[in-house]
Amino acid sequence: MARSITLAIQLGGVHAVVDASCAATVYAEVAASRFDTTMLLPTILAYNMLAFGLQWLIGIVADRRQAYGAAYVAGLWFLAVGVLTPSLMGIALIGIGNAAFHVGAGATVLRSSSGRATESGLFVGPGAIGVVAGIWLGLHSSEWRWPAVILLVLASVWVPRSPSCTVPTGPVEPSRSLAPLALAAMALLLLGSVAARSLMGGLLAECWSKNPAWAGFALGGAAAVGKSIGGLCCDRFGWRRMTGLALLLAAGLATGAPDRPELAIVAMLAVQFTMPATLAAMYAILPGRPGLAFGLPCLALLLGALPGLSGLVEAATLTPMIAPLALVSAIMLVAALTVLARHA
Repeated sequence: MARSITLAIQLGGVHAVVDASCAATVYAEVAASRFDTTMLLPTILAYNMLAFGLQWLIGIVADRRQAYGAAYVAGLWFLAVGVLTPSLMGIALIGIGNAAFHVGAGATVLRSSSGRATESGLFVGPGAIGVVAGIWLGLHSSEWRWPAVILLVLASVWVPRSPSCTVPTGPVEPSRSLAPLALAAMALLLLGSVAARSLMGGLLAECWSKNPAWAGFALGGAAAVGKSIGGLCCDRFGWRRMTGLALLLAAGLATGAPDRPELAIVAMLAVQFTMPATLAAMYAILPGRPGLAFGLPCLALLLGALPGLSGLVEAATLTPMIAPLALVSAIMLVAALTVLARHA
């Protein structure tokens, strides 16, 4: 367990560098005025379509070829080249690189975790800090590119390998008594819960997007802490209990979150608290396919974020939905975890 946690922390650090490099590359295009600010939303949408929408496809290929290390290295090199490539081509390269890195590293963490949620939380958590830091660097600095490239290349020299390649044996084990159709239903419940939480997180962030920079850093920090401690707490005190309580807390804070930053910060932490258990549960459904198990929730994140990313819906019109979304997400997540636990 100590080796798998160390691996997750190391890859979490690389994750922060990756997400910071991606965010800085996107927002540096705005700072350099290479295209009009009206292009910002479509550009961010296109980047996310590549970064999140490709992961399940790359996951299928990586699972078939057991090429998780190759996906990790290829992703970092795509990113390094993309950081140094101006304009939309660079953004396309970092989107592809981001997807490949996440699948390679995420699958490696899942394989090493023996079904625990702790490792997934330690890996995904630092990415939120990377995103916020990268946005700031892209908008306010011009000297981050070569340090980012050096870090990405150095990270690619070290190819992570899972301490063990066992199937999940944690709080929710792979079910052999459920029919494939029932397992598919459980997977859809998990993905629906992820999509609802993604929309919630976007609404919480949008409420404070026009406020001072500290609000963005605070929300990013809350997301990072929530993911990082969520897996630890869920493994210690129970997945269903902790995820259900976290989402009920988010629902209770929802009405005041748009007006009070402290409530929004705690709500963001609670929403992100549940992601590690979701990833581990998906791996329990797909124990031989860690790449796909990691990629599918990322696709659900994209689908949940589309209303905000597309700019077709104003956040203010959806703000009253935060509490209902939290309740729906809690019901779907707890239902999936309950059935999986009973049939393990």
